[in-house]
Amino acid sequence: MAPGLATQFQAHLDEFHISLEPSALNYLTSMLAVISMSDKPKDIRDATEMFLEEADVDPDKINQFYATLRNTESTSSEGLNSSASASTSTPATENARPLDLPKPMSSIEARRMKRAQKKEKAAATASPSSSAEAEPKIVATSQQSRFHRETLETSSKDIDMHTVNITVNNLDLLVDAHLRLKEGVRYGLVGQNGVGKTMLMKCMADNILAMPTNLNILHIAQLETFDESTTVLNEVLGADKACMNALREYEALHTVLGDMPQSTSSNTAQLSTVLHNILISRMQTHVIAAQQLALKRSGTRGHDARQAQLAIETAFAQLKAQDPQTYITPDISADLITDVFDKFALIDLDARKARASKILRGLGFEEAQVEARVQTLSGGWRMQIALAKALFVGPDILLLDEPTNHLDLPAILWLQEYLSSETEGLTLVVVSHDRAFLNAVTTETIIFRDKTLKYHAGSFADYESTSEEQRVRKQALLDIQAKKRAKLVASIQHNVQQARATGDDKRLGQVASRKKKLERLGMEKTEDGKRFKVSYWAGYHTSARAEIEIDKGVRTVPIKIPDPPPLRYHGSVFTVKNASFRYPGSDKDVLMGVSLDVGPHARIALLGPNGCGKTTLLNMMVGVTQPTAGEVYRHPSLRIGYFSQHAVDQLTLTCTPIEEMRSRYAGLSEQECRAHFGTVGVSGNTVLRKIADLSGGQRNRVALAMILYDAPHVLVLDEITNHLDMGTVDRLVEALEGFEGALVLVSHDVWFMKQLMEGEEGDDDDDSDVMEERAFYVVRNGAVNRWERGMDAYVEGVMKKVKKNI
Repeated sequence: MAPGLATQFQAHLDEFHISLEPSALNYLTSMLAVISMSDKPKDIRDATEMFLEEADVDPDKINQFYATLRNTESTSSEGLNSSASASTSTPATENARPLDLPKPMSSIEARRMKRAQKKEKAAATASPSSSAEAEPKIVATSQQSRFHRETLETSSKDIDMHTVNITVNNLDLLVDAHLRLKEGVRYGLVGQNGVGKTMLMKCMADNILAMPTNLNILHIAQLETFDESTTVLNEVLGADKACMNALREYEALHTVLGDMPQSTSSNTAQLSTVLHNILISRMQTHVIAAQQLALKRSGTRGHDARQAQLAIETAFAQLKAQDPQTYITPDISADLITDVFDKFALIDLDARKARASKILRGLGFEEAQVEARVQTLSGGWRMQIALAKALFVGPDILLLDEPTNHLDLPAILWLQEYLSSETEGLTLVVVSHDRAFLNAVTTETIIFRDKTLKYHAGSFADYESTSEEQRVRKQALLDIQAKKRAKLVASIQHNVQQARATGDDKRLGQVASRKKKLERLGMEKTEDGKRFKVSYWAGYHTSARAEIEIDKGVRTVPIKIPDPPPLRYHGSVFTVKNASFRYPGSDKDVLMGVSLDVGPHARIALLGPNGCGKTTLLNMMVGVTQPTAGEVYRHPSLRIGYFSQHAVDQLTLTCTPIEEMRSRYAGLSEQECRAHFGTVGVSGNTVLRKIADLSGGQRNRVALAMILYDAPHVLVLDEITNHLDMGTVDRLVEALEGFEGALVLVSHDVWFMKQLMEGEEGDDDDDSDVMEERAFYVVRNGAVNRWERGMDAYVEGVMKKVKKNI
């Protein structure tokens, strides 16, 4: 009759409306089926209570549950005992019991099982192999007080938030950091790939971090959603939501009232309906904002946001249920009509169109592209549309994440000048790997490192030089201190020996004095050059002075490029003779009569704006396309590593780097793949994560690893620095400088090009048998001509043209 106990227990659960997980309920049923009915009720509670606790059942409810369970057992004990007796006296019945029932576990074993199940469930939830679409769990907090800016409407546009903490999927990105942004200052935010720069921007723009409510903060990623059917110009104009809403409200009223807002319409019912719809539309905007805020926030802020969401949803439902004919009073009608027409009067639509067109042309859009449909443009152009929308809106704080990606040099220089001269009063935060752009645009630097934020009053170049000066100064102080310490220790040891030998107590006094001097060794001046005072040194410390600590530079994993095997050939690896190219269906050549030789150790750089034919020339050289006229010769044994603009896009997002590698190079073991990815700085669990879950810089490294596996003789690199942080670009430059093969480069990163193409004088080794040809070629109007004047002269010429369009 033991199964009766299981049935009785389950029925009792239903009476108390207690629901358990199916796995827990199955286990309990099996366990109760083999418990002897001679066991005391206490034993049953000991064996089952933990499952109710795991289900978060109230303790008082648990006590009541087992108290009533005892009463139920006592009223049916006679039947249960007689059934048990029959079961004991009938061997056939005993043998009929299923033999595969699990043996009941002890309470300790059961708890261990539940903990293991919880860990497995948590691991499955946090596993990188889970759906790539799953939103990361973001927890962002900061210090609050009754004077917190979030609760005040002030005229200040500064941000000063202490104890900022940001955690993503239980991984700390910021810990007790100080976020400080001054109005009108242009900041450069620098840090290694993956430290959390983009996530910090997201938390600020999406109001996860509870920013001051009087500020309009815009992150460029918020503008990457497009209306495919509209034109590029209208897409930019539509970025200003407030203006577009004002236009829509005016058009709705204009159809009823005409040009005279004070006139009395003959169709009062239609006017009331339009005004009611305007109120509904306005409140719906607030409802959506409240819903988004409630989803993003957690803890106390999340609770407050959800309460506000419920309140506004209730008011919204009540507004929608109102009858427009009775709800819209003459006072509401007059106020709302006046408000709509006043807002429309402030809009200069022609001036707004002219401003949007100017921004688009500055970013490289032709007149035909400005009027083209968004759906006809590629991903690179769409990113430029998002950038144009951000510049057009003009928020209080603009957050730009790698804005120079996909921009050519004229567009980069235009953006540089625009941000420097046309954004007065705008607070700007820029993340960029382009050193020249960052140094030209920003006036202060925020260093995102070691889960905290540090500030430097100067450009990134100034920060680098100052940091190096500090390291040199501190190293000199450390060397001097080491000499003083060694001298004092030697003096102490000598005096101790003399005191022991002679019994001279005066020497012991000298020893005590020397020990005090030894303890006082450390920083004699603070970071800003002031004299160090112990009274200014807050907190508990184990020494009398602060130790001299040298700020070590961030170490980026090096990139190793394999040396190509010998070709046993001393001629050109690429020879282009009078080659022309025309796309099918076009009546115009993109390239005309191009002639070019690339030696086995050459360094060739192609210059020119987007669309001039640089990528077309590269595709023709490597064999992706064939010339429509002329000839392109490549050595038959030549190995080419081509990093195209689409190299990253061609990676399979649902695969891991190892799976992607093995799909391209069959027969490789996992260990061989790991070893190869390690040469480009992709190691550890990164190679086991889906490519969709990797950062842009990590994907770039994976794509680079794919083309390096064959040890190519020629590396053709088209915009390889996109999404790479500065440290990685440094390591890439070092690796390419040591590469023994030929390099063909296309890049709009001025610093990157100068490092590889304009080495310092004296770098060439006179004893070397390898002569490297370094040459710039300008691609313009279908022609490819050598440029002899250097990178700075080319940039200066482009800048002159750009300034005419500012």
